[in-house]
Amino acid sequence: MQVTRELLDHRPLSFSSLKEFMRSPQHYVKYLAADRKQTDAMLFGAVCHKLILEPQDFDKEFIIEPEFNKRTNQGKEDYAAFIAKISEQGLTAIPPATYEKAVELVAAVLKSNASNYISQTSKEVRFDMTHETGLPVCGYIDGVGKDYNLEIKIVSSADNDDVMRDFYKMKYHLQAGIYNWVNGKPIYYLVVENSYPYLSKVFKASDEYVSEGKRLFNKAMTDFKFCLDIDNFSAGYEFYQGVEPITLNLPGWARKGGDDD
Repeated sequence: MQVTRELLDHRPLSFSSLKEFMRSPQHYVKYLAADRKQTDAMLFGAVCHKLILEPQDFDKEFIIEPEFNKRTNQGKEDYAAFIAKISEQGLTAIPPATYEKAVELVAAVLKSNASNYISQTSKEVRFDMTHETGLPVCGYIDGVGKDYNLEIKIVSSADNDDVMRDFYKMKYHLQAGIYNWVNGKPIYYLVVENSYPYLSKVFKASDEYVSEGKRLFNKAMTDFKFCLDIDNFSAGYEFYQGVEPITLNLPGWARKGGDDD
C-alpha cells in the first residue's frame, strides 16, 4: 500500500495508527491493510461502551443473537442466513451470554460514584484536527465534560499497580497526550473490571503522564512526516533502532546480587 498525503485525507492519523507507526513504518502499513477481526473481548468492550455511553442507540448497532442448533445442517444454514441479513443492515450479533454480562457490568458502574463522571459529559465526541506538521489527526473521545475528558477502559484488574503497568504498556499516555492536545482538558479514566463484582475506579492522569504523552505524540507526528517525505514506509524496526546489533541484557528483575549455589 502506497502511503500518500491523499491517503491521509481518507485515513487521518489516530492514536491506534500512531501507536503502530511507533513500532515501525511497516507495522503502520500492516495496520492500514489489516482486516481486523473482532475478538470476544473486543465485542464485550464495544457492547459495554455502547450501553454506558449511548444506550439509546444500542439497537442501531447490535442485535442479540437468537439460539441456533449449530450442530445440525439446518441450524448452520439458519445461522448463516441470519448473519448475512444483519450484515446488510450494518448490525453486529451478540451472544445472549455476552449481552447479559455486559448489562450486569453496566448496572454496577451506574450504581457507583463513577456514574457522576459519565452523566456530565457529551458522549463519543469526534475530533478532526491538523497538527503543526500539517498532517491530519482524528479520533473519538468517550466523554467530554465541562472541565475534563473521560475515557472508559474495561480491564481484568483495577488494582492501582496493574492499571499503571498495563496502561503504560498500551501507551495510553500517548492517547492522553492527544486528547489533551485537542481541547486542553485533563484526562480521567473510568476503569471497570470485566468480571463480577465489576468493581470500578476513576483515575486522573497526572501532568507528567499527559506531558509525556504529548511529547510522544509530537515526536511520532514529526517522525511520520519525515517518513512520508522520504517515502520510507518499507522500513522495519531499523527506522527507530538502527541496523547495528542490539546489546541483549538481563531484565532488571532477573539480576541477582550473587551466584546461585
